[in-house]
Amino acid sequence: MSKSLICITTCNRLDEVKKYIWDYIQFCNSNSKFDFLLSLDGQNPEYIEFCNQFEIPLIYSEANEGVGLSKNRVLKQFPNYDYYFFIEDDVELIDSIVFQNHINASELKNYPHLTLTFPRNIISSEQGNEFNFTLAQFGSAHVNFFKGEALKKVGGWNDTFAKYKRFGHTEHSYRFVHNNLQPAAFIVLQDELKHMFIHNPPHVTNHSIETNNNQLISEEQELIDKQIKTYPLTTLEAFHFNGNTLNYNKKVADFLSTNKRRYPLTRGKERRKSLAEHYFMKMLIKKSLFTKIRYFILSIVNNPINVPFKHWVKQKLHLA
Repeated sequence: MSKSLICITTCNRLDEVKKYIWDYIQFCNSNSKFDFLLSLDGQNPEYIEFCNQFEIPLIYSEANEGVGLSKNRVLKQFPNYDYYFFIEDDVELIDSIVFQNHINASELKNYPHLTLTFPRNIISSEQGNEFNFTLAQFGSAHVNFFKGEALKKVGGWNDTFAKYKRFGHTEHSYRFVHNNLQPAAFIVLQDELKHMFIHNPPHVTNHSIETNNNQLISEEQELIDKQIKTYPLTTLEAFHFNGNTLNYNKKVADFLSTNKRRYPLTRGKERRKSLAEHYFMKMLIKKSLFTKIRYFILSIVNNPINVPFKHWVKQKLHLA
């Protein structure tokens, strides 16, 4: 039986973790082929206490080094999974079918790396049975899928970017192209975008660094241009694993059995803001006009000027 690891990567955004982590753990609790792990970049006592309280498996480092090295730590500690899903902490799971669909699509086309993103610089599109593939030069790293065997070939995320605590995901994705493992660095299952919501809270790192037209810093662009095929799986500072099981989490199962509402640990204004975003993004993917109106009203009632609503208005004004 193949095994998959679903890993949430996070840093200094425990409030986001407390909103969205439950659906991932609940899914893994009901699917023995999937394990769950939280990977924290840095050493935050509040995260450690939260994970101890709910017996959540946590890997954490002694220093902040960015999400790339956060993934490297996971691969060093847990190297033998068939598939890996690395998901950032602001991504809300809507339909768990997204996981098996990525595995099936990967096996269908033999593409070892898929990214759930809004693609930029689209190259082409492909149809493969029930899946629509969009191939692009660039995209984000909010949700990344990998075959474990391919990760061992391309290696880990480059530790050059530890000093920035960001960047590096594009160079890593391009190694799959440089190894002739797939035709594009960013391959998106377009129809799966509705199964996860990206909320985009404030960034953890706000350093002003000049980027090119591809939103890359010069060091990353230079590494891509060199067509590097592999890089050692590197970690810098020491890291730790709390030892909690990655399999069935009874503590969380018991908690959710008596706390069935969405965002069970989030209260007041923050919960209303999250619900407003959730309902508005649901409104965007629904086809029925009645359902769209219902979710729009629920969104406005909870928070009339929520972030996705503002982005939607800006987009419409731009298109006009």
